[in-house]
Amino acid sequence: MAEGTDREHAGPEAADADPEATAAAGRPPGHPAAVHWLADYVYGTIATLVALAGLTFETNPGELTVAGAVIVGAVAIWFAHTLSRIVAKRSWQHLELTPLDVLRELRSSWSIVTAAVPATVVFVLAALHLFSVRTAFVVADSVGVLALAVIGVGTVGGRERPLGRRVSYVLGLVAVGTAIVLLETAVHLL
Repeated sequence: MAEGTDREHAGPEAADADPEATAAAGRPPGHPAAVHWLADYVYGTIATLVALAGLTFETNPGELTVAGAVIVGAVAIWFAHTLSRIVAKRSWQHLELTPLDVLRELRSSWSIVTAAVPATVVFVLAALHLFSVRTAFVVADSVGVLALAVIGVGTVGGRERPLGRRVSYVLGLVAVGTAIVLLETAVHLL
């Protein structure tokens, strides 16, 4: 961020309290940090489902290989996401960014990596021979789609929004995850 005020270097809590700092932190005014975290979790969940879809093309993928690929992919996407935000802030807001700003940006979007943890755990359990790799793919895909549903229900809003829009919102999130899984299945059937 630009050199100067303490507000520019305050944490996410301060940004939520001050509309100017909120905008500088990359969130619209009144947008709580929890929603930002959930949005990045959705990003990470979809990225994990895509990684799993690609890994199903392997003839005999090892459980730990899949777990490692999912985590490494999530970390790479986390870095890419952070760098894209830094580039946007630096050029759009004409800011001189410091290493501390980069660390803050990384910290603010770590939920992208967190979203890969459930699938990683599923494949580690498969490596312990609790179930097959094939079952691990089904379980991990199901957990990903379920996570999107839970986030949808948790962020759908209250009664001030029409019921049809709330239902459509949740179904839309679930549909994206389901579409990725169905495309994965369709490609295997070809």
